[in-house]
Amino acid sequence: MRNPRPLAFAMVPVAALLTAAGFSSNTAVAPATFTQGIITTKVSLPGNPYDKLLSQIDPTKGNVQAQMQQLAMRMTPAEQQQFQAEAAKLSPALVMGAMMLPRKGTIYYRGQEARVSTDGLSYHLENYFDGAKNTGLFLLAAHASPERVAYTYNAATLKKSWQSIVVTEEDYTLKIFPETSLVAGYPSQKTTYTLKPGAAAPANNPGEMSQKPVALDVWTSAQIPQMLNFAHPVYVKEKNGITKLIVYFDKERRQKMVYEFASVQLKPISPQDLQIKANTPILDYAKDELQIGMKSLAIMMGGGPKQTEQASDEE
Repeated sequence: MRNPRPLAFAMVPVAALLTAAGFSSNTAVAPATFTQGIITTKVSLPGNPYDKLLSQIDPTKGNVQAQMQQLAMRMTPAEQQQFQAEAAKLSPALVMGAMMLPRKGTIYYRGQEARVSTDGLSYHLENYFDGAKNTGLFLLAAHASPERVAYTYNAATLKKSWQSIVVTEEDYTLKIFPETSLVAGYPSQKTTYTLKPGAAAPANNPGEMSQKPVALDVWTSAQIPQMLNFAHPVYVKEKNGITKLIVYFDKERRQKMVYEFASVQLKPISPQDLQIKANTPILDYAKDELQIGMKSLAIMMGGGPKQTEQASDEE
């Protein structure tokens, strides 16, 4: 970093510089164990041309298509040409993933209960999970129509209905690093997962995706409850809470997804903070899987007929 006053810069304590850069000494005071409070999360797709564009859209403000058109109009001809060239190299799965992915989330947590609230371009989503009972309630509501679906589920269903990427030790080689780094203020230890040869059909062409992520970097903290790992879209069997993970989709590691804690706030959580206002009949995933799947797909792909009032009623 350039500084016109090097002497002033030299007077800043080294420890303060290290802390600001995300490093901490062994004598640093560890944060309190997270037992209840609010966590904000963010998801990004570095290397995906849609990432910068879609991250500027706020689905809760409505009229997503108009927001996208305004952003596109601000691009110069050179930027548009570059965007189109980069987008042409993406697989359909990566394009769809960029369009469907919720970018920001809020987790309300107390004891063994948690509620996640987030928004995709076309939908509002809430997920409540009771770790003591291994059961939960899931709500998916369209932004542009009154369509919504809510259903109960058990822990065995969670991977199927929420965590679309499942990582197992049978398919990946693990490496644990002894050092830690700070994620949202919490010391987190890194573990890498590398896909074993033959564990999935290989991708032959540059940019082409394997059937499974080729690698993952996972950071965990002993002060974050393991139960909160249900909140991200990737299932990784870790004993501590995951604060950050990077999923690499192609062998060049250019296409990736980053999930991480943006902030952690310790504060009292009320029973109301954990409640989901379904405002629709609650189905049972074990009994109504087909109906739930059809409704969920319709909502995520556009939400049905348009109307002026927003369907979701996030408090």
